[in-house]
This record gives sequence, C-alpha cells and structure tokens, in this order.
Amino acid sequence: MYQTQHGSYPHYPRGKDVSPREQLIVMFQPIPRKSGGISTVAIAWAVAVVLVMGLSPLGLVAAPQTASAGTAAGQPRSFDAASVKLVRVPQGVTLAEGGGIMIRKGADPGQLENSGGPGTDDPNRIHYPLISLKELLRRAWSSYFEIDSPGWLDTRPVAVDATMPPGTTQEQFQEMLRNLIVSRFDLKYHTGTKKVTGYALVVAKNGPKMKQSLDQSKGATGPPPHTTGMGPEGFPTFAPGAGSWCVLFVTRGDRARDVCQQKTMQEFSEELGLGLKAIVTDETALAGRYDFTLTYLRAIERSGAAAPPLPASSPDVADDAEPLPDIFSALQSQLGLKLAPKKVNVPVMVVDHMARTPSGN
Repeated sequence: MYQTQHGSYPHYPRGKDVSPREQLIVMFQPIPRKSGGISTVAIAWAVAVVLVMGLSPLGLVAAPQTASAGTAAGQPRSFDAASVKLVRVPQGVTLAEGGGIMIRKGADPGQLENSGGPGTDDPNRIHYPLISLKELLRRAWSSYFEIDSPGWLDTRPVAVDATMPPGTTQEQFQEMLRNLIVSRFDLKYHTGTKKVTGYALVVAKNGPKMKQSLDQSKGATGPPPHTTGMGPEGFPTFAPGAGSWCVLFVTRGDRARDVCQQKTMQEFSEELGLGLKAIVTDETALAGRYDFTLTYLRAIERSGAAAPPLPASSPDVADDAEPLPDIFSALQSQLGLKLAPKKVNVPVMVVDHMARTPSGN
C-alpha cells in the first residue's frame, strides 16, 4: 500500500460542480496494515475539507466569465506571473488520479503538496511542485464530465507556480489557468458528448422517513456545532446548532455516517453525486429542508488527504460491530429514498493536440 498526499485545491468529481456550501469530512484511522514492507497511512482523524463551488444546469456547464477591475472585457485573463516546467517524479513516488501523490514507505519525496489558490489559506498564488498534465487540465476545465486525451498526459509531470491579484475568484483563477495551458502547451481541443449512467434520487415505495427542519429558512452555511461525545456505534454526537451543513464521519473499516441539517433534496443529490462520482439529479418532488442521519459502509477511494496518525486516546470500533448496508440500501431503509439508474448525456473534453514540453517562461 501507499501513503497518499493531496493538495488543498478542491478536486471536483468529473463534470460535477456543486452548489455553494461547506462540507466537513472527519475521518478516523483504520488499523494500519503491512504487506510486503509497505504500510497504509492513517486516514485523517480531524480533516476539514471546505468545498465551495458554482452550480450550473446539471452541474456541467461553467458560468460565463465577467471582467474584473483592471482587466479589459474580451481580453484573456492571465496570472501576474507564472512558471511551468517539466519535472522528474522522485523515486518511490507515483502520480495518482485526482491529483494525489502516492509515496512508497521509506521514500523521501520532499515537499510535494500541491497547494494554494482561491478558497485556501494562500489565495493569491498556487504552488504545484508535482502534477500530471491530465490533472492540470481537470483543475482548469472542471465543468467537463471527463477528459478524453492521449494516455501520456496521465504520467507527464510538471511543476506550476503562479501568482494572481488579491480577490481573484475561483472562476477567474480557472480562466487564468486555462489561458496559461493553452499558451504554454499549444492546446487544441473540442467538446464532445457521451451517454453515461447516472442516478435519479426518488422517493421509495413506502415514502420518505426524514424529519423536516424546524427552521425552513435557507440560513447560513455551516460550520456544524461542536461534538459532545462519542456514541455507542463509534460516531461523534452533536450539540444543537443552527445553519445548513453536512458532516461525514468515517471510522475503522470504512464505516460512514452523514449527519445533515437544513438540507434540500437538491443539495443532498449533489452531495451524493460527489461521493458516488456520478451525476445524481433530484426527482423526489420533496420541497423544504430536512434533518437526517445516514449510516452505511463507504466504498472509499485511497486518494484522499493524508494526515497524522490517530491519537491513542481516540475512539475505535469493535471488531464485532454490526455490519452496515451499502449507501443504496441505507438510503431506502433509513431515509425512504432510492437511487434509480438513469441515462444522461454529459460533455466531454476531447484533446486534439497538446505539446509534450511547455514553451519558455
């Protein structure tokens, strides 16, 4: 197994932009395993992941850009300064899908975290010391469901450093990144479509089992209230609090619990789409906002954020804990909802040409 690092830039599931909200993910480590001299890193035990994204119809088409002060309308938006260069992947390091960096135990890769950009603690610059060209495209063109490109883009590593004016928005940053890629790599592409299987969130046969929120106003988004302790199933408990939020807890064995407050079914569909890496549309016809808890066995990808090992005092889950259903079964039994497969057309970015080496800085 490998240790995984992940940058602070929010990677969107392909073609899936989500409505503005904050989502907190808190994970507890699984018991480390050893195999062939390689051990898994502990999953983060207190990692806050803030995702603030823009919604467009079906979450697929980026909103039109508007010129900000100091940028003439119709002129390409660009970074204040930018450097793009080819780099070598250090020994013991592997580039992972989604921007992750897998590090073999014992390797010394140095500081490789891809960081910075709007919405982070370093909003006016990006520092990507090791990123594949394919992942760079994903970060610039996140509105596409997928990118159809030559296979070498997945393993062609570059380093990108750039600065931008204070107050640059996520949309403006992505426009700058797109223009940088086009100019430095002579990128040529077109948009195609493909039909994929997504899901429609519908009400199950016996009706919904969720509780409507006492406060039906939209209210502020997060953060969730402080935890008050640990429940018998190994998940934290919460004090009452205001606002609209969702928090995901993952314990040993990928046992997961979503706790959501003042969420619409449209917002919940977007959350499900993120977890499933698929398009999920709301077809419940349920109006209003709801409070609910969903507990299930999570099919987690090992490309998430790395964090320090779980302290010895942190809670664990007994080996004989009751088995949990998958998310499909849990939705029906616990919330009275159902995910029905549905064919949808999605846009695909088709790369026609991209230089292997960037032009000079």
